[in-house]
Amino acid sequence: MSVGEIDLSIDRRLSEICGLLPMLQLLTPINVPEQRLAFLEGVTDEPAFTYRDLPDLDALADELAAINPEEATDPVLIHMIRGMHRELERRLELLRTRNTDQFLLAAIEQYGHVEKSLLELAHRVLQEIPPGPRADIYVDAHELAGRANVELDHYRHHFPELSTLVHVSEAVAGVMVENGDLFIGIDTSIAGDRVEQLLHHEIGVHVVTYVNGSAQPIRMLSLGLAGYEETQEALGVLAEHLGGGLRPKRLRAFALRVVAADSVSGRATFRETYDTLIDLGAGRNRAFTTAMRAHRSGGMTKDALYLGGLTRLLTYLQEGGLLDPLLVGKISLADEPLVADLLDRGVLVEPPLRPRFLESREALDRLARIQDGAGVLELGGVAV
Repeated sequence: MSVGEIDLSIDRRLSEICGLLPMLQLLTPINVPEQRLAFLEGVTDEPAFTYRDLPDLDALADELAAINPEEATDPVLIHMIRGMHRELERRLELLRTRNTDQFLLAAIEQYGHVEKSLLELAHRVLQEIPPGPRADIYVDAHELAGRANVELDHYRHHFPELSTLVHVSEAVAGVMVENGDLFIGIDTSIAGDRVEQLLHHEIGVHVVTYVNGSAQPIRMLSLGLAGYEETQEALGVLAEHLGGGLRPKRLRAFALRVVAADSVSGRATFRETYDTLIDLGAGRNRAFTTAMRAHRSGGMTKDALYLGGLTRLLTYLQEGGLLDPLLVGKISLADEPLVADLLDRGVLVEPPLRPRFLESREALDRLARIQDGAGVLELGGVAV
């Protein structure tokens, strides 16, 4: 079944605006290494982060205002387009208020508050799951990039059109995927025994869903429907678990992010958030990075999505939900029935890639245990 030309035109226009708003890059500081050093050496208590230049937000807002979602014709696509239109309005507001006192309110509107039950779960994780021993071997940015290219070659074998590039950059903190490409910060250092799980997260989920979405007639699926981020990050964490077992230290890191998001919601200073994380057992570098993620651009609650999204994804799977519709593109759990409908009607095509982390018997066994009721703490090795 083909998509109407009006619907395709609206989808293309929204996708073009979305592609001009690389939110991860625009909301993440570009001087993290310098500010980390200044903070940890006691030169400053409040890092002075700097950011990339913003695009012409007024021009993009005018383009968005000229798009009328009600002109679409397919009922399911109308719903998706309405949601995407509102989502882009919120993204523009985030960028307009970047590094101001108003940003946190815009971020809470976009990503939500830290729920009391989620904060309690985070503290349980930190209390009941020990961090485990420090890794003996660490992988730097360039070695990680090499490993990432090997992983991408696996997917190119199945889909030669894969065009994903790996960039090692001084202007990136950590590891991120933006518009299908993988970016690795120059000062990145990853425990050697976590590299494969990280690649399953970043490539097996974020890149694969970008590629699968790009293969669809609806371009929004490659860039992300409204509210997609929580489900994407939850799938990334699930990929780490299915692809080798979720490391206790990694689960603790997600719990610390919840605590940091709650801290910034309460208008804590950077130093106060950092000290809270140290008191909960975080190392100095981990505490700085986690506090930076929470305080960037004026304060974000986005990092609570990892643990919160994981709990919702586990419930979805335990209630009989399937993974395959979630891998067609970048969607939210709420949009899964809509995507399933479009697949059933032939509006969407079968995606070209299936994540490698789903290929092993061990992964399927882990997935079966989740479907049988395993919760977050059990993923971290706690018998409940």
